[in-house]
Amino acid sequence: MDLKLKYPLPENVESHSIEITRTARWFHIGVLPSECQEIVILLHGYGQHPSYMLSGLHSLEKAGRSICAPEGLSRFYVRGANGRVGASWMTRDDRQQEIKDHISYLNTWLQSLKLSKNRHITLVGFSQGVATAARWIASGVEIDKVVFLSGTLPPEWKLKKPQISERIDEIHIVRPLHDEFYSETEHHQALDTLKSQDVVVKSHEPEGTHKINAQILNRILTAS
Repeated sequence: MDLKLKYPLPENVESHSIEITRTARWFHIGVLPSECQEIVILLHGYGQHPSYMLSGLHSLEKAGRSICAPEGLSRFYVRGANGRVGASWMTRDDRQQEIKDHISYLNTWLQSLKLSKNRHITLVGFSQGVATAARWIASGVEIDKVVFLSGTLPPEWKLKKPQISERIDEIHIVRPLHDEFYSETEHHQALDTLKSQDVVVKSHEPEGTHKINAQILNRILTAS
């Protein structure tokens, strides 16, 4: 409970929910998903704009690779009431419903790409996107490789071993040595949690700060 933010919500106010239709965006660099042999899906961090995130990752492009970034459903002005816009995957408010909504959104988006079964899929979560990526794979989405960059696993992973697709054969977890938001302690706790999975788990601790390290990511993507 956060007294400053008055959570949980007041007991004397009734909450109601309805399902609506809304439009979500996604961005890509490299070849179109329909033309690719390999697809890399990146889930951005808190307050990031996926198009700007991708603009710094052109070094990852190669023949046959599509690099895609869905946008979190909650956009906001990053500073003040105007200027740069970023997005978030969720907040603590109506948490469980937001988790369900994002998993449903990501599944619908992935299905819309109509990828054939032999496409190699790598899922990358960065910062806040790590928890969303983890929850997505725990829902059973079928991908081949997972990369967690500078982000904390969701708390439910510590309470109960998630059931992930048998198709996933590698999970990589990355913490730059000078990451100012994702601590070394969190990294090693996450590593212990991941080792309970029946997959190959690899830890990487390159030089750098709380940013996507394109060089180490490219190394992970190209490793057989």
